[in-house]
Amino acid sequence: MENNDTNDKNHKTLKERLEFLEVKSGNGKKKKFSIPFRARIGKKNIRDGYVTVVVIEDNYNIDFRKERIVDGTINLEDTFHAINPEDIFFYKGKPFIFQPKRKQNPYNPLAQNHETYGHKYILARMEGDKIVGKKRAMGWGMGIVGLVILGIIAYSFITGG
Repeated sequence: MENNDTNDKNHKTLKERLEFLEVKSGNGKKKKFSIPFRARIGKKNIRDGYVTVVVIEDNYNIDFRKERIVDGTINLEDTFHAINPEDIFFYKGKPFIFQPKRKQNPYNPLAQNHETYGHKYILARMEGDKIVGKKRAMGWGMGIVGLVILGIIAYSFITGG
């Protein structure tokens, strides 16, 4: 005979599944939801432009992060995402954003779905964050070469040659 709990898992309602998990975990108490400590923000962080971002990964896992909004965009490791004021929700007075990792714009069930409004903000942020190392190195190199030449000229005037 087969186990009824595992065989009939796909045909249960959400309430039945939650009750099953509570019984299986052993405690009957329901735990209150709390934001992970690393994603909590205070009044100072809110003034500095930080929000709590719920990142929805490609494998349907979620991760809570604290990110700063710069020029209407946020940076999640390797990707930039555009933020509109309509996409920011509030939980207990703190700003929250639900951001799918592969989408450009946050998830907002109250707005229409389109991905075009954030392109210019993302491109501007990427342009501002790009690394420009060659020009600086070139400037330092030219400065050092100029100092060496100036030193040689000064030395020749001092020694009288």
